[in-house]
Amino acid sequence: MREVLIIIMMLVVLMWAALPLYWGSLAPGLSHAPNFKTWVVDFDGGPLGAFVAESIINSTKIGNRHLDWEVKPASQFSSIQDVANQVVAEKAWAAVTINPGASSTLYIARAYGDYTYDQTKAVTLYVEQARSENAVGQLIAPIATELLDKTLRDFNARDIAAYIRAIRTHPDAVETSLESPSALAGAWWKTVNLRPWNAAVASPMTIIGQIYLTLFAFIITVTSHRARQKLESLLTYKSLVALRIGLPLAAYIPLSTSYAMLGLFFRAPFDAKFHSGGGFFIYVAYTYMDICALGLVCEAAMSILRPDHMTLFLVSWLVVNISTPIEPPEMQSRWYRYAYGMPFYNHAVAVRTILFDTKNLLGRNAGVLFAWIGLSMIAISFLVWLKHKITAKNDQLRGLAYDVDRPQEVIWSTEHV
Repeated sequence: MREVLIIIMMLVVLMWAALPLYWGSLAPGLSHAPNFKTWVVDFDGGPLGAFVAESIINSTKIGNRHLDWEVKPASQFSSIQDVANQVVAEKAWAAVTINPGASSTLYIARAYGDYTYDQTKAVTLYVEQARSENAVGQLIAPIATELLDKTLRDFNARDIAAYIRAIRTHPDAVETSLESPSALAGAWWKTVNLRPWNAAVASPMTIIGQIYLTLFAFIITVTSHRARQKLESLLTYKSLVALRIGLPLAAYIPLSTSYAMLGLFFRAPFDAKFHSGGGFFIYVAYTYMDICALGLVCEAAMSILRPDHMTLFLVSWLVVNISTPIEPPEMQSRWYRYAYGMPFYNHAVAVRTILFDTKNLLGRNAGVLFAWIGLSMIAISFLVWLKHKITAKNDQLRGLAYDVDRPQEVIWSTEHV
């Protein structure tokens, strides 16, 4: 009963120590909207372009429910497609372009009754949903949509009123303008989603699935610990380290491959950036690196924690990781920037690149995962060595001698024979 009470108290402490980290990662929301860099580019140079750019910049002067809008000169870009490419390259989270000839095309369509006029070609909002479906869907797109709606309604109200006053004494002009109702209604805008989040199977592959990978790796850690208990005393230091590192690394191969095949079975879009076969095998490689990074940390922790306390470590390890990839760091408090060095975050970014052709950071992502693998290997080697040293010292005090470079059978000193 006492042990149960102790565990309950430890769980309560862990709950308040770890879970607020996850709650806090989701809390800020709209209050961090000004952290998202966004652009407005006037390719028009006419009344419409000037009005839209001014209105968007003015929105940043009131409250904090606005994005970090910045006016970029059209001369900085070779074309509108260049702006779109910069958004995909993650130079900005979104961009609004007032397209070339937006003002003149509108006025010419009214003057000549051009019924083919498409009012949505005047202004374009570029977003990249696959970069962060939550940030774009819950924050960037709603704020930008509301702003553009209001801006163009205000422009059209003024512009149409001025146009009607100008032609009211010219019946022919009124009749001609009525032939183009879309031009008479005014300019409007459309959204271009450069990288849509169009595969539901990507959700478990980017975030939730990593929890399962951690659990699978944890099971390997606990099971292998029990299996080698009777062997440890018979192994040299080098053999034990090789066993503790090599066995998990070998076990993770079928686990990661089998896990990756679930995405293949449910038709994940592995051909978005690479050839379908190449994309799948790259995903297998990153899944293997991810489970190695997550699992070897558990293996290292097993060296200093009792087996019955490992579940507490597992909860902490999961919470620290799961708090990073759900929302982008811009949407969280500043100290959540530790996400850039965590396995969950880097694996999620790599999967987005493979499945949706977002900005290619595969090299950096692999580097972070390899860093965790390397640190865990060093930690395991050091902790096993330290444990052997402590065991040898304690046994020497009891009249036993151990040699860490020889199998760990007991060698009785001559004075005890």
